Amino acid sequence: MASLDNWFAIVNPAAGRPRSRGSWAAIEQALRAAGVSLEVVHTSRAHDGVAIARRAVHEGRRKFIAAGGDGSVNDILNGIMGAGLADTRDVTLAVAPTGTGNDWARTLGIGRDPQAIASAVTGGRTMLHDVGEITGPAITGYAGSDDDARVTGRHWFINVAGAGYDAYVTARVPRPVPSALTYLGLALRGLLSYRAPRFSIAADGTSLDDRMLLVFAANAQYCGNRMHVAPTAIVDDGLLDVVAIREVGFLGALPKIAKLYRGTILGDPVVRHVRCASVRVTADPPAEIQADGQMSGHTPAGFSLLRQALTVIVGP
Repeated sequence: MASLDNWFAIVNPAAGRPRSRGSWAAIEQALRAAGVSLEVVHTSRAHDGVAIARRAVHEGRRKFIAAGGDGSVNDILNGIMGAGLADTRDVTLAVAPTGTGNDWARTLGIGRDPQAIASAVTGGRTMLHDVGEITGPAITGYAGSDDDARVTGRHWFINVAGAGYDAYVTARVPRPVPSALTYLGLALRGLLSYRAPRFSIAADGTSLDDRMLLVFAANAQYCGNRMHVAPTAIVDDGLLDVVAIREVGFLGALPKIAKLYRGTILGDPVVRHVRCASVRVTADPPAEIQADGQMSGHTPAGFSLLRQALTVIVGP
């Protein structure tokens, strides 16, 4: 058996677009050439990474590389956080972005170049990173066993969670994702038929009640493949950036989507932006929720942060 001091890489071979599926091989070669002691396990089905990561933590492993997109990272995160450690800061997580969007890696300054990824791992530049938590009776989490059984009540995220239209689109993205433009195309088409729920949002003393297109609870800055939804988000300050966009209709939503990609959405008059430690979200009718691109149930739900709960490798 490999040493528990090795980096334990959990690789999603289905991540990314078809022409980029071989990118892990180049990353692995660069890691080994840089002297990284590495053990590699490939996932074989959806959410496999949860059980693999949890089992590895129970075996004593504390250094993980998540090779895949944001959803792959989310699976591994849920395995780590659900393993019952007394102090999750003992775990170090690095990302090797091989997915379609790789939005969390973008915030960390980790790109796709294999040599740069290897340099980040060997350089050992780390930070203590906040971890988001979603709780509620209709939240989908993962059972404590080593199978894919789902339970309700708790789900962790590290990047951005969203309720409403964002999650509605995410649920309809085909897997594997055929193109980097898939999310945007679905988002534009879906606006023609989507009816926004009425949201009630309670965030650290601030209350919002309106018909909303979507509500983001952002720990980091990007989601949806480069949408700069929360430019002021800081990943280690213990605060969520809650970004709520009122329903504006199809024609009104188009310029808002453009602002989401440009990172100028917070200045728009239909947007409410609150920085808070926790937020409670309800919707009528209930709204779907995504966390790091993974469907995780529907409202009502609470979103909060575990401050500086995980050690993370960051870029230069």
